[in-house]
Amino acid sequence: MSRPELHVFADARALTAAAVARWVAACHHAVAKRGRFVVALAGGGTPLAAYRQLAERHDLPWERVVVTWGDERLVPLDHEERNERSAREALLSHVGVHDEHVLGWGEGDDATLLARAHERRLREALGDPPRFDLVLLGLGADAHTASLFPGTRSVHAPGLATASTAPDGRARLTLTPRALSGAEEVLVLVSGADKRDALRRTLRREGDEDALPLTALTPPEAFVILADAQAAPSPPADGVAVEG
Repeated sequence: MSRPELHVFADARALTAAAVARWVAACHHAVAKRGRFVVALAGGGTPLAAYRQLAERHDLPWERVVVTWGDERLVPLDHEERNERSAREALLSHVGVHDEHVLGWGEGDDATLLARAHERRLREALGDPPRFDLVLLGLGADAHTASLFPGTRSVHAPGLATASTAPDGRARLTLTPRALSGAEEVLVLVSGADKRDALRRTLRREGDEDALPLTALTPPEAFVILADAQAAPSPPADGVAVEG
């Protein structure tokens, strides 16, 4: 794992404001440099507050934004657990992202086939290999990120997208560490006391890549963790910068 910068904030509200600010800065930078902003969204509850604030930012060049997701559940498109549905309701339905710029995981029963199809879609739309301007991730209480779960083969899967299995036995779809590392900025949002132990172990590398999937990421540029005070370990880890 590349050494991350850890930014600690007083509460989830301040964390959300910081996440929105980094999104806005990354968007403007990417559009000025390359003419588009490519972002991989995260599921879960923590990013939704940021999406809702971003939905009010009509000053952003949304027509130049390309969206995909770091992972997805193998459920119908309109299912309440679908990451894409949540992001559409909180953000995409309120801004001017073109439909052809929304690269979802597709719908079906065969996770392996869907993963292969999504990888082809990303290569065709974003280049080979695809490069993201911003990847948003979360961290579960069990230390999973995207749908890369501790002790599963998905952490070392080849290629860019793969099927995975959650602890409850349900199939998931996820980008691989190789794909997630191909970003100008990887931004991890961590909120709540139940995440503290997972964040502490990840920052201190207490385990191998199988046990701590986030440590398998090697982004060449910015690797930033935003945590609220409840989630932040104290002290965080040797060699980890703390701000905020």
